[in-house]
This record gives sequence, C-alpha cells and structure tokens, in this order.
Amino acid sequence: MKKTMLAVLMIVLLAATGVAMAQGWGRGPGYGPGPAGPGAGPGAGPGSGPGAWGGLNLTPEQTQKMQAMREGFFQETQALRNEIQKKQLELRGLWGQATPDQKQILAKQSEINALRAQLQEQATQHRLEMRKILTPEQQAQMGAYGQGFGPGYGRRGGGFGPGRGMGFGSCPRW
Repeated sequence: MKKTMLAVLMIVLLAATGVAMAQGWGRGPGYGPGPAGPGAGPGAGPGSGPGAWGGLNLTPEQTQKMQAMREGFFQETQALRNEIQKKQLELRGLWGQATPDQKQILAKQSEINALRAQLQEQATQHRLEMRKILTPEQQAQMGAYGQGFGPGYGRRGGGFGPGRGMGFGSCPRW
C-alpha cells in the first residue's frame, strides 16, 4: 500500500513539474501591445505606463528600434541568465543539506554575485545604447526618472512592468 501511494505521489509530482516547466519563462505583465496601443498603461506596451516609453512620445521608428534592441539584449544575455539560475539552484541545494558547508555556500554566493554584476553591467550598457535613440528633449524628460527608463521598464514579478530600472527577477524573465 505504501509503495503504491509513493508511486502515485511521484507521478503526480512529476506531472505537476512538467506542466510548470512547459509554461516557459515569459516576460511578465506589461509587455506587448495592450488594448490601447504602446505605452498606454499596464499591459499596453514595452514597459507600459506613462513613466516608461509612453511618457516620451516615441515615434514608431524609435519604438521599433527599442523593441529590436531589447529582444537582442534578451538573446545576448540568455546564457548568462541561465547560468545565474543554475547557480541559484546549486546554492539552494547546498542550503538544503543536513549540515550546510559554510565555505561552499559562500563560494557559490560569490559566483552568483559575480554573474549578477556581469548581467548588471550589460544591462547598463544596454540602457545607454537605448538612450542614443532618443531625441535630446526625450532624454531630458527621461532624466527626471533618475536611472534610466523610469517606472515601467523594470521588474515586477520578475518581468517587465511597473518597477524601477531594469531588474532581474527571481526567474529568468528578462
């Protein structure tokens, strides 16, 4: 009886894991043309909301260039984001041991921090390149937001949506 229950439990667990993994990484809320067009609000365009691209009155050409650059950035950083996730899983495994090894945990955390710093540097370069697409007036508007693309081009739930800056979520969603 115990073996049957264990087998059923394992099958259900594997099925649930397969369904969760099949959904892919996605980009979270705020990405893609919403009902009112680019930049018109939550779910309405890249980053969405008036604090992001919508508040800059981008031309269609600017929007197209920025979207292409962002997609390129996603592709370029895919391996790095996957590596970060892999290291985070390894760290979780180290913490899950009966007697966690402090040196291994600290070493793994250092590896993760180095990868995150590398990703952040690439994200900064990406933001600087995207600023070059804007007119001087649009850049002046953006300066009011501080670090980059203002609220909307950042993380919320790990994807694009209202947030601050370009952030890496708990899943590789950007």
